[in-house]
Amino acid sequence: MTGTNVKKYTRAQIAQSWFWLDGHPYSLHDYPFLQTIYETDAREVVMVTGRQVSKSTTSACLMLADSVVIDHFRTLYVSPTREQTSKFSNTRLSKIIHYSPLMRDNYVDPDLPNNVLLQILANGSEMSLSYAWDDPDRIRGITADRELIDEVQDIVYDAVIPVVKECMANSDYALMMYSGTPKSMENTIEFLWRKSTQAEWIMKCEGCGSWNYINTIKSLGRNGIVCLKCDHYLNPRNGKWFDMNPDSKMKGFHISQPMLPKNVENPIRWERILEKLEGYTATQFKNEVLGVSDDIGARFISQEELLTLCVDYYIDLPLTPAIVNGIRIVVGGVDWAGNSDDGAKSRTVAWVWGLTQDYKFKTLYYRVFQKANAIEDVEEVARIFEACQCRYVIGDAGEGAVANSVLRDKLGAHRVGQAQYGGGAGFSALIRWNRQGTRYLVNRTAAIDSFMLELKKQGVIFANPRQMAVPIQDILNEYQESTHSGQGGSIRSIWKHSPNSPDDCLHAMVFGWLAMKVVQGELKFYDKDE
Repeated sequence: MTGTNVKKYTRAQIAQSWFWLDGHPYSLHDYPFLQTIYETDAREVVMVTGRQVSKSTTSACLMLADSVVIDHFRTLYVSPTREQTSKFSNTRLSKIIHYSPLMRDNYVDPDLPNNVLLQILANGSEMSLSYAWDDPDRIRGITADRELIDEVQDIVYDAVIPVVKECMANSDYALMMYSGTPKSMENTIEFLWRKSTQAEWIMKCEGCGSWNYINTIKSLGRNGIVCLKCDHYLNPRNGKWFDMNPDSKMKGFHISQPMLPKNVENPIRWERILEKLEGYTATQFKNEVLGVSDDIGARFISQEELLTLCVDYYIDLPLTPAIVNGIRIVVGGVDWAGNSDDGAKSRTVAWVWGLTQDYKFKTLYYRVFQKANAIEDVEEVARIFEACQCRYVIGDAGEGAVANSVLRDKLGAHRVGQAQYGGGAGFSALIRWNRQGTRYLVNRTAAIDSFMLELKKQGVIFANPRQMAVPIQDILNEYQESTHSGQGGSIRSIWKHSPNSPDDCLHAMVFGWLAMKVVQGELKFYDKDE
């Protein structure tokens, strides 16, 4: 049997008639809210969920349903870490394939790849699985018709998502699903949710007739979900989806633990939810149980501290003798604008540092470009660095490889390097060479950590506060958020910003700071990737 024999069925029908889970046929009976998610024809979907609400199982079933229905269909699954991807592949995807009789008999071919990162079915459909939280390099070159980005709250949006979406550039389907559990109000998943239709599972109260949905602990009664108006108990089986932001093209679905009928109908399961209400912090409960964003990320440095770095001088081109008096070395950094069609803000920023006699980093000049097109900006960027007589420049290689090449042509290859952020598992060094010797690989977290410490200890000099307003805001847009590293459950802090709040000035500063360290020979390099 091939995909052409099952095209008359919907995804939900395929999942429930073909797939088995934990020794039983898969069923949506206890997950009535998932039917619409299976059947939506929206090209872009975001599921914002609490924990343990069948998010991963739904992702696996959607991957397989499309792969069964359409011969030679290509799917890409991405999570932040290899451990998360391996767990999904082994405990969700592979188990459904090999423990579902119809799948095992009709779609498993022992001569085809069947491993953690690649599954190929007998009808030619491919399922690639990868991972990236800030460095999408291992994903480049994969071709996909559907993509599922899991635990998206822990993925650096502007570094990873545009690259992942490009994997569907030639697809006739181009189906994208994001899923994850909320964290702060500035997180990637909150950005996606605000862009979506923001569908809530609404339930009509049989007592007063009002409609309710769950996004507050006030909805939790002693024995189940209660109406916010009259305290009558509600039945989640009788709910329906309602779009709070209906004009959006991206479908958004909010799923909380109390929405699961089994959690309401089983007193023991409901008691567990109430125990979490007592034992979790308010933020943990909102995130993990209610699936609601809460709080803001932690700032390492305050606006007041940044303002103390400002000195009353004015920056402009050409540089005046007073500005460069006593400067030992002049370097530059450039963060190139990334291509974005989904509202995320990105600009090109060129930054020029001068090293003072007492080894502080003095701002000699900077410029923020608003075109959001690196190639259009490169001529002026080259003029700035030439006018400032920069000895060495480092440019962002993530979105700017072509622009860096043009910049090298204009300034000379010996004066321009390029850096690509990374920082995944096993990358503990601050900076190293890639195998091809074409760019620096930079541990994103370590680099930002180090530069923030430079700011904190007042090793940086900014110009007057009026001219520094935009760069200071870019620095303040960056926040720290804790996440699981995927290695033994350990916790790491990573730097993020809301896609609505740009941080390009910060990265231009960091690349310039790295350029100065390279010129001074202060960095230890590894000969190749490890």
